[in-house]
Amino acid sequence: MSIRRLQYQIDHVHILTFKEEYKVAVYPYFSFENVEYAIDNENTIMEGIRLIFKNENIAIFLRKEGLTLLFEGDVEELKNQNGIIRFFWELYEKVKSFKGYTRTTRHALTVHAVNIQDRQGIEELLKNNAYFSKNPFQNVSDFSCIYQFKTDDAEFRFEFGNYSEKDIKTHDLTPFKTKFNEDLIDGFGLMGRLDASEIEKNPTFSKFKTLLSKSEKILSLNEFKLL
Repeated sequence: MSIRRLQYQIDHVHILTFKEEYKVAVYPYFSFENVEYAIDNENTIMEGIRLIFKNENIAIFLRKEGLTLLFEGDVEELKNQNGIIRFFWELYEKVKSFKGYTRTTRHALTVHAVNIQDRQGIEELLKNNAYFSKNPFQNVSDFSCIYQFKTDDAEFRFEFGNYSEKDIKTHDLTPFKTKFNEDLIDGFGLMGRLDASEIEKNPTFSKFKTLLSKSEKILSLNEFKLL
């Protein structure tokens, strides 16, 4: 299955001084071409900021309890440490230098993958679904299977089912409206959402890549296809 949307998150203990410290960290990025920003919960203890790098199809969310990277496109672009993902790791290093920072607790990855397939085949799958030994509801318009498991120190939740255009909005699959995901419009197929979470006190680019690699292997399992 082809990953269409990726979200990576690092959680840390709440930084009580975050509101007073984050602006210095993000200021250098305001001079970048085609960068937008939005401040959330302004003038409250929950104040945070969203940096949107429109040329790179990424957004970075900074909050007092963590950082989140959102990306739409080919995940191969995120496997180069000196590529667009460097903005995220630069900001993480800056956050760790805040006076109020104490420790990081975990990192987590969520990926959405879609394979566009023949509509007739999907309709047949909905009538006679090989993923269920029994279907008491006759023909269905949607189906979903959920698997939860653990490998090594990572916990996974995998949701798998049929895809239709309404899932674009339901799962926010095209936050940057890229050409990479144009085929999702008016498309039918199969979709998987994989959530991976791992207790981690020292996230690194290498550990991010390992978590992504594990996720890609799960998505590549032969069972998850049109039978």
